[in-house]
Amino acid sequence: MSTITRLRVGNEDFLVAAMIERCPKSMMIRELLQNALEAAQSAPDGERRVEFSALTVDGARKLALWNAGRGLTAAELYRMCDIAASINKVNGLDANFGMGAKVASLPSNQHGMRYRSCRDGVVHEVVLGKRGGTYGRLHQPAPDGRLTEIVEVTGLARAEGRDTASDWTEVVLLGNRAEQDTVADPFDGHPRSPANWLIETIGGRYFRFLPGGSVLLQPGIHPVTASYALRSLEQRLAALPHYERVALPDGVVIHYAYDAPHPDKPGANLSQPSGLENAEGMAGIVFRDEIFAVMRGAQWRREAPSFGVPVGARHVSILVELPSDHPVQAEGYREFLRYRGGAQAQVRLADLAPLIAEHQPGWLKEILAGSSPSAALVAEAQQEMGELLRSLGVARRRPPRPRTEDMPPPATPVAPPAPRPVVIETAPALFLLRGAAEVADAGLTFRAACYYPESHQLHINLTYPAVAVMASMLTGSEDSEEVAPAVQAAATEIAERSMVMRVARALVHGLAKRGRPREWNDGQLRVLLSAESLTLAADDVHAGFTEAQESFRQSVLAVPMAE
Repeated sequence: MSTITRLRVGNEDFLVAAMIERCPKSMMIRELLQNALEAAQSAPDGERRVEFSALTVDGARKLALWNAGRGLTAAELYRMCDIAASINKVNGLDANFGMGAKVASLPSNQHGMRYRSCRDGVVHEVVLGKRGGTYGRLHQPAPDGRLTEIVEVTGLARAEGRDTASDWTEVVLLGNRAEQDTVADPFDGHPRSPANWLIETIGGRYFRFLPGGSVLLQPGIHPVTASYALRSLEQRLAALPHYERVALPDGVVIHYAYDAPHPDKPGANLSQPSGLENAEGMAGIVFRDEIFAVMRGAQWRREAPSFGVPVGARHVSILVELPSDHPVQAEGYREFLRYRGGAQAQVRLADLAPLIAEHQPGWLKEILAGSSPSAALVAEAQQEMGELLRSLGVARRRPPRPRTEDMPPPATPVAPPAPRPVVIETAPALFLLRGAAEVADAGLTFRAACYYPESHQLHINLTYPAVAVMASMLTGSEDSEEVAPAVQAAATEIAERSMVMRVARALVHGLAKRGRPREWNDGQLRVLLSAESLTLAADDVHAGFTEAQESFRQSVLAVPMAE
């Protein structure tokens, strides 16, 4: 005898509409493509194709997605349309939800999304859409004139060029309006889509495709002029001269790649001409072949220092791949990952910043270090910071991650453990930025410096106006006055050194306030170590000015005088 009464749905139309209209539009292509890739796995080796193309329906261009693999019968096609229905798949929180493609696509295709499937030479069709506020299967006239939901369209499919000798399935996005071009404008202007939106969407989501699967873009998909096979991100990174796959003992794999600047195309990477995919650097978390928590473009360039990439982020890609049994799971719409335990917080790339910085390959460190100018000034500033840290007794507050595989088994305690010795903080890695792009990427266009506690790095903007102000004070010149180039160079060099030292000392004194919670709470420490606080230290051009004057005098005396 049952001891429970099953819960039922009181308002089915409302529940279905709510599930559909709350789904992020950005997930549409992911859900459609994932279904197609999985279905194509049933095709013979070498024929597991998925194709995107442009079809004309009632005079308007519509985006079509076709896949090889076992087709659906009329009954299966009918059942497939229901929410939480899966054909030839198992429902589960870690498997198939049975609603992804339908739920993610219908908000942007209320006019209709047309499914056709060929099974054993017979093609059936169903159209899903929204009419009168209700989502469902649209009624279509059958050959005998009666209205029905599933129609047989084998002859029509053949007339349109589809081969019925083998099984396949096709979905056509009809959009929200009959005249809408869903190839160029899949979301009907909300949001607007760039010309290469489809390639960007796939490239930003898939690290690798399913085994043996290929994704083809046919002419009509911008900017394709001939059939083009998309390359997965894994393929593209592995083909670069600078790529390393770092496997960790717990099954996590970190992919590091560097794509050098293109010599003739400013802002582009060297591999960009090799294909249509975006070659700009990026970062993200890979789980079961898909990329989550993606950082690209300006966001990645701004956040990269926290991951141990102080400069050149547009050329660096870092992907952390979690094992398939890692204790995370995709949230309901698969937009992001959640931890399974505790409060089930969202998994963020920043959670893995220490891991990424710790395992950065030596070759990448060398490339990044070579991108930072003024090595002598960096060494001098780091030495002074190190001495000041030691004199102030600043304790290290960034404990290294334990490496359990290297730790011996614990010994049986025979006496109370001795107090741990204080580990003095080391000087942060210092990066001096001069290029306008680097300064902008670091978010320092109007700031002098920024400290990244996650990677223990200090970035200083050598183009900050305080340098020019002190240089003018040293030369005693006004803006309109000309100064000998050698003298100006000496003044600028000394002004840069003075600002770097001011910022470095301010940072060290800020770090010294850690570990004193009664005097400095976390919020106050964030302010103390902020870019704004370090900028104020840079602005104090009168601090150490006497020393700078003496250095300038000695430098000018050493400048050869023109005859």
